Order: sequence, then C-alpha cells, then structure tokens
Amino acid sequence: MQHTIDRLTRQTGLPENPINDELRKLIQEGEDVKAVKKARETLGLSLLEGKQYIDKLKADNR
Repeated sequence: MQHTIDRLTRQTGLPENPINDELRKLIQEGEDVKAVKKARETLGLSLLEGKQYIDKLKADNR
C-alpha cells in the first residue's frame, strides 16, 4: 500500500510531508526513538507504524 501511495505522490507532484525534514534531522543525529515519537505525535501513528515510517525514511536516505 505504501508503495502505491509513494508512486501516486510522485506521479501527481504532491509535496512530501513537511515533518519529514525534521524527522530526517533526528535520524541523522542518532535520535531514532525521538523521531518515532515525533512521527507518532504528528501523524497519529501507532508504535509499529511510527517505527516503520522512520525505517522507511532511513532506507530512502541511504
């Protein structure tokens, strides 16, 4: 499902979620736990969804 959302976002030119820049900064600083917490608070995700969201951002930045 996430793959489909990503593909549609690219095809339609929708902007990326603005919180992602802040989350990437936390990840670069080694603050993965804080990044997961921020993603959960901001996006209303469960713990598992927050972890998966951060893992995806980390994978995309490699």
